Amino acid sequence: MTSMPDDIRKAIPPLGQNAAPENASTIRKLYAPLLEGLMKGVEMKLDIPYGDHERQKIDVYWKAGGSGKPVFVYIPGGGFVGGDKRSDPVFYGNVGGCVAREGMVGVVANYRLAPEAKWPLAAKDVESAVKWVKAHAAEFGGDPNKIVIMGHSAGAAHVATFLFDPDINGGDIVAGGMLSSGPYEVRKDESRDNVLAYFGSDTSQFDRRSPLNYVAKSKVPVAVSIAEYDPLHLITPGYDMARALTLRDGKGPRVRCFDGHNHFSTVASMGSKDDDFAKVAIEFIRTCTG
Repeated sequence: MTSMPDDIRKAIPPLGQNAAPENASTIRKLYAPLLEGLMKGVEMKLDIPYGDHERQKIDVYWKAGGSGKPVFVYIPGGGFVGGDKRSDPVFYGNVGGCVAREGMVGVVANYRLAPEAKWPLAAKDVESAVKWVKAHAAEFGGDPNKIVIMGHSAGAAHVATFLFDPDINGGDIVAGGMLSSGPYEVRKDESRDNVLAYFGSDTSQFDRRSPLNYVAKSKVPVAVSIAEYDPLHLITPGYDMARALTLRDGKGPRVRCFDGHNHFSTVASMGSKDDDFAKVAIEFIRTCTG
Protein backbone atom coordinates (compact mmCIF):
# COMPACT_ATOMS: atom_id res chain seq x y z
CA MET A 1 0.00 0.00 0.00
CA THR A 2 1.15 3.53 -0.75
CA SER A 3 -0.13 7.01 -0.01
CA MET A 4 0.52 8.30 -3.53
CA PRO A 5 -2.56 10.11 -4.92
CA ASP A 6 -4.25 8.31 -7.80
CA ASP A 7 -3.66 11.09 -10.33
CA ILE A 8 0.08 11.02 -9.71
CA ARG A 9 0.17 7.22 -9.74
CA LYS A 10 -1.45 7.22 -13.17
CA ALA A 11 0.76 10.03 -14.50
CA ILE A 12 4.14 8.49 -13.68
CA PRO A 13 4.33 5.29 -15.81
CA PRO A 14 3.74 7.09 -19.14
CA LEU A 15 6.70 9.36 -18.38
CA GLY A 16 9.01 6.40 -18.84
CA GLN A 17 12.14 5.38 -17.00
CA ASN A 18 14.35 8.32 -17.67
CA ALA A 19 15.78 11.34 -15.91
CA ALA A 20 14.89 13.89 -18.56
CA PRO A 21 14.51 17.50 -17.32
CA GLU A 22 10.99 17.68 -18.70
CA ASN A 23 10.02 14.76 -16.43
CA ALA A 24 11.38 16.64 -13.43
CA SER A 25 9.24 19.62 -14.40
CA THR A 26 6.14 17.45 -14.75
CA ILE A 27 6.66 15.86 -11.34
CA ARG A 28 7.16 19.22 -9.66
CA LYS A 29 3.91 20.52 -11.13
CA LEU A 30 2.09 17.47 -9.78
CA TYR A 31 3.50 17.73 -6.27
CA ALA A 32 3.66 21.51 -5.76
CA PRO A 33 -0.07 21.83 -4.84
CA LEU A 34 0.39 19.11 -2.21
CA LEU A 35 3.09 21.15 -0.47
CA GLU A 36 1.07 24.28 0.22
CA GLY A 37 1.42 25.32 3.84
CA LEU A 38 4.49 23.14 4.41
CA MET A 39 6.65 26.08 5.47
CA LYS A 40 4.23 27.50 8.04
CA GLY A 41 6.20 27.98 11.23
CA VAL A 42 9.46 26.95 9.57
CA GLU A 43 12.34 29.40 9.72
CA MET A 44 14.96 29.47 7.01
CA LYS A 45 18.29 31.03 6.23
CA LEU A 46 19.30 30.83 2.58
CA ASP A 47 22.55 30.99 0.64
CA ILE A 48 24.91 30.68 3.58
CA PRO A 49 28.46 30.33 2.24
CA TYR A 50 30.58 27.41 3.39
CA GLY A 51 33.38 28.25 0.94
CA ASP A 52 34.50 30.94 -1.49
CA HIS A 53 32.97 29.59 -4.72
CA GLU A 54 29.51 30.84 -5.70
CA ARG A 55 28.22 27.26 -5.66
CA GLN A 56 29.48 26.58 -2.13
CA LYS A 57 26.31 27.63 -0.33
CA ILE A 58 23.68 25.98 1.84
CA ASP A 59 20.11 26.63 2.97
CA VAL A 60 19.05 25.82 6.55
CA TYR A 61 15.48 25.10 7.73
CA TRP A 62 14.33 24.73 11.34
CA LYS A 63 11.53 25.46 13.78
CA ALA A 64 12.20 27.75 16.71
CA GLY A 65 12.75 26.26 20.12
CA GLY A 66 14.59 23.30 21.47
CA SER A 67 18.13 22.07 21.07
CA GLY A 68 20.01 18.88 20.37
CA LYS A 69 17.92 18.18 17.27
CA PRO A 70 19.00 15.71 14.58
CA VAL A 71 20.36 17.40 11.46
CA PHE A 72 19.52 16.14 7.97
CA VAL A 73 21.79 17.27 5.13
CA TYR A 74 20.44 16.80 1.60
CA ILE A 75 22.67 16.83 -1.50
CA PRO A 76 20.61 17.18 -4.72
CA GLY A 77 21.38 15.64 -8.08
CA GLY A 78 21.73 17.14 -11.51
CA GLY A 79 23.74 14.74 -13.62
CA PHE A 80 27.12 16.04 -12.34
CA VAL A 81 26.83 19.13 -14.56
CA GLY A 82 23.66 20.78 -13.20
CA GLY A 83 21.15 20.91 -10.37
CA ASP A 84 20.43 23.38 -7.60
CA LYS A 85 19.31 23.39 -3.98
CA ARG A 86 16.50 25.81 -4.85
CA SER A 87 15.55 25.05 -8.41
CA ASP A 88 12.34 27.00 -7.75
CA PRO A 89 10.53 28.42 -4.69
CA VAL A 90 9.27 24.95 -3.66
CA PHE A 91 11.96 22.38 -4.50
CA TYR A 92 14.19 21.43 -2.71
CA GLY A 93 13.07 23.58 0.15
CA ASN A 94 10.40 20.94 0.62
CA VAL A 95 13.09 18.57 1.93
CA GLY A 96 14.27 21.04 4.55
CA GLY A 97 10.72 21.99 5.49
CA CYS A 98 9.66 18.35 5.78
CA VAL A 99 12.32 17.43 8.35
CA ALA A 100 12.01 20.78 10.18
CA ARG A 101 8.35 20.01 10.85
CA GLU A 102 9.46 16.69 12.34
CA GLY A 103 11.59 18.48 14.92
CA MET A 104 14.86 18.33 13.02
CA VAL A 105 17.16 20.78 11.29
CA GLY A 106 17.18 20.53 7.49
CA VAL A 107 20.15 21.55 5.37
CA VAL A 108 20.24 21.58 1.56
CA ALA A 109 23.64 22.12 -0.03
CA ASN A 110 25.00 23.01 -3.45
CA TYR A 111 28.42 21.96 -4.72
CA ARG A 112 30.68 22.77 -7.64
CA LEU A 113 29.76 21.26 -11.00
CA ALA A 114 31.59 19.58 -13.85
CA PRO A 115 33.28 20.30 -16.16
CA GLU A 116 34.76 23.10 -14.04
CA ALA A 117 35.00 20.86 -10.99
CA LYS A 118 36.18 17.32 -11.62
CA TRP A 119 36.44 14.31 -9.30
CA PRO A 120 36.67 14.46 -6.30
CA LEU A 121 35.88 18.16 -5.87
CA ALA A 122 32.10 17.81 -5.49
CA ALA A 123 32.61 15.20 -2.75
CA LYS A 124 35.15 17.50 -1.12
CA ASP A 125 32.47 20.21 -1.18
CA VAL A 126 30.12 17.81 0.59
CA GLU A 127 32.83 17.33 3.20
CA SER A 128 33.24 21.09 3.62
CA ALA A 129 29.49 21.59 3.91
CA VAL A 130 29.18 18.90 6.58
CA LYS A 131 32.08 20.37 8.55
CA TRP A 132 30.38 23.78 8.40
CA VAL A 133 27.16 22.21 9.65
CA LYS A 134 28.99 20.50 12.53
CA ALA A 135 30.53 23.82 13.54
CA HIS A 136 27.24 25.76 13.36
CA ALA A 137 24.51 23.20 14.07
CA ALA A 138 23.84 24.47 17.58
CA GLU A 139 22.95 27.93 16.20
CA PHE A 140 19.83 26.36 14.68
CA GLY A 141 19.05 24.00 17.57
CA GLY A 142 20.90 21.06 16.03
CA ASP A 143 23.28 18.54 17.53
CA PRO A 144 26.62 18.34 15.65
CA ASN A 145 26.90 14.68 16.61
CA LYS A 146 23.52 13.78 15.08
CA ILE A 147 24.05 14.50 11.40
CA VAL A 148 22.57 12.20 8.75
CA ILE A 149 23.36 12.94 5.11
CA MET A 150 21.43 11.95 2.00
CA GLY A 151 22.29 12.27 -1.66
CA HIS A 152 20.01 11.73 -4.63
CA SER A 153 21.10 10.77 -8.16
CA ALA A 154 24.49 12.40 -8.88
CA GLY A 155 24.26 13.77 -5.35
CA ALA A 156 24.17 10.18 -4.10
CA ALA A 157 27.42 9.47 -5.97
CA HIS A 158 29.02 12.45 -4.24
CA VAL A 159 27.69 11.40 -0.84
CA ALA A 160 28.94 7.84 -1.39
CA THR A 161 32.40 9.22 -2.20
CA PHE A 162 32.21 11.41 0.90
CA LEU A 163 31.22 8.45 3.08
CA PHE A 164 33.54 5.76 1.73
CA ASP A 165 36.52 7.22 -0.11
CA PRO A 166 39.69 6.58 1.93
CA ASP A 167 40.95 10.12 1.38
CA ILE A 168 37.80 11.61 2.92
CA ASN A 169 36.28 9.01 5.28
CA GLY A 170 33.21 11.17 5.85
CA GLY A 171 31.45 8.22 7.43
CA ASP A 172 33.54 8.92 10.51
CA ILE A 173 31.93 12.33 11.08
CA VAL A 174 28.24 11.63 10.43
CA ALA A 175 25.74 9.37 12.17
CA GLY A 176 24.37 7.85 8.98
CA GLY A 177 24.01 8.12 5.22
CA MET A 178 21.20 7.64 2.74
CA LEU A 179 21.87 6.90 -0.92
CA SER A 180 18.95 7.37 -3.30
CA SER A 181 18.89 6.44 -7.00
CA GLY A 182 22.55 7.07 -7.60
CA PRO A 183 25.53 5.56 -9.45
CA TYR A 184 28.31 4.21 -7.22
CA GLU A 185 30.71 2.74 -9.74
CA VAL A 186 32.32 4.22 -12.85
CA ARG A 187 32.18 1.42 -15.39
CA LYS A 188 34.84 0.87 -18.02
CA ASP A 189 32.25 1.16 -20.81
CA GLU A 190 30.93 4.52 -19.57
CA SER A 191 30.20 6.82 -22.51
CA ARG A 192 27.85 9.51 -21.19
CA ASP A 193 29.41 12.93 -21.60
CA ASN A 194 28.08 14.31 -18.32
CA VAL A 195 29.57 11.44 -16.30
CA LEU A 196 32.93 11.65 -18.07
CA ALA A 197 32.95 15.42 -17.53
CA TYR A 198 33.22 14.74 -13.80
CA PHE A 199 35.11 11.46 -13.52
CA GLY A 200 37.36 11.97 -16.55
CA SER A 201 37.96 9.62 -19.47
CA ASP A 202 41.00 7.75 -18.13
CA THR A 203 39.57 4.26 -17.59
CA SER A 204 42.61 3.27 -15.53
CA GLN A 205 41.32 5.64 -12.82
CA PHE A 206 37.72 4.42 -12.76
CA ASP A 207 38.18 1.80 -10.05
CA ARG A 208 39.87 4.33 -7.77
CA ARG A 209 37.04 6.80 -8.36
CA SER A 210 34.24 4.31 -7.62
CA PRO A 211 33.06 4.58 -3.99
CA LEU A 212 31.52 1.10 -4.21
CA ASN A 213 35.05 -0.32 -3.95
CA TYR A 214 35.58 1.11 -0.45
CA VAL A 215 32.37 0.19 1.35
CA ALA A 216 33.98 -2.72 3.20
CA LYS A 217 36.37 -0.39 5.05
CA SER A 218 33.56 1.72 6.54
CA LYS A 219 31.25 1.34 9.52
CA VAL A 220 28.70 4.11 8.99
CA PRO A 221 25.04 3.01 8.86
CA VAL A 222 23.72 3.39 5.32
CA ALA A 223 20.25 3.06 3.78
CA VAL A 224 19.75 2.58 0.04
CA SER A 225 16.70 3.41 -2.04
CA ILE A 226 15.63 3.20 -5.65
CA ALA A 227 12.39 3.98 -7.45
CA GLU A 228 10.35 1.53 -9.49
CA TYR A 229 10.57 3.79 -12.54
CA ASP A 230 14.19 4.88 -12.12
CA PRO A 231 16.37 4.54 -15.23
CA LEU A 232 17.85 1.05 -15.37
CA HIS A 233 21.37 2.41 -15.00
CA LEU A 234 20.32 3.87 -11.63
CA ILE A 235 18.46 0.79 -10.39
CA THR A 236 21.23 -1.80 -10.64
CA PRO A 237 23.78 0.35 -8.74
CA GLY A 238 21.41 0.44 -5.78
CA TYR A 239 21.44 -3.35 -5.56
CA ASP A 240 25.22 -3.39 -6.04
CA MET A 241 25.52 -1.05 -3.08
CA ALA A 242 23.10 -3.18 -1.05
CA ARG A 243 25.24 -6.25 -1.79
CA ALA A 244 28.40 -4.46 -0.67
CA LEU A 245 26.71 -3.35 2.56
CA THR A 246 25.46 -6.90 3.16
CA LEU A 247 28.98 -8.27 2.82
CA ARG A 248 30.30 -5.53 5.09
CA ASP A 249 27.75 -5.99 7.86
CA GLY A 250 26.99 -9.69 7.58
CA LYS A 251 23.28 -8.91 7.53
CA GLY A 252 20.71 -7.38 5.25
CA PRO A 253 20.96 -3.58 4.88
CA ARG A 254 18.14 -1.09 4.82
CA VAL A 255 17.16 -1.14 1.15
CA ARG A 256 13.84 -0.07 -0.35
CA CYS A 257 12.33 0.15 -3.79
CA PHE A 258 9.52 2.72 -3.82
CA ASP A 259 6.61 1.36 -5.82
CA GLY A 260 4.98 3.72 -8.28
CA HIS A 261 7.70 6.37 -8.01
CA ASN A 262 10.09 7.57 -10.65
CA HIS A 263 13.49 9.23 -10.45
CA PHE A 264 12.12 12.58 -9.33
CA SER A 265 8.99 11.82 -7.37
CA THR A 266 10.57 10.31 -4.25
CA VAL A 267 12.29 13.53 -3.20
CA ALA A 268 9.54 15.76 -4.62
CA SER A 269 7.01 13.99 -2.39
CA MET A 270 8.76 14.93 0.86
CA GLY A 271 6.48 17.15 2.91
CA SER A 272 3.32 16.12 1.07
CA LYS A 273 0.59 13.66 2.09
CA ASP A 274 2.38 11.17 -0.17
CA ASP A 275 4.70 10.36 2.70
CA ASP A 276 6.05 6.88 1.88
CA PHE A 277 9.55 8.15 1.13
CA ALA A 278 9.59 10.74 3.93
CA LYS A 279 8.51 8.19 6.55
CA VAL A 280 11.41 5.90 5.65
CA ALA A 281 13.88 8.78 5.69
CA ILE A 282 12.70 10.17 9.01
CA GLU A 283 12.65 6.75 10.67
CA PHE A 284 16.23 6.12 9.50
CA ILE A 285 17.38 9.51 10.80
CA ARG A 286 15.86 8.80 14.20
CA THR A 287 17.40 5.33 14.31
CA CYS A 288 20.85 6.71 13.55
CA THR A 289 20.62 9.60 16.00
CA GLY A 290 18.90 7.90 18.92
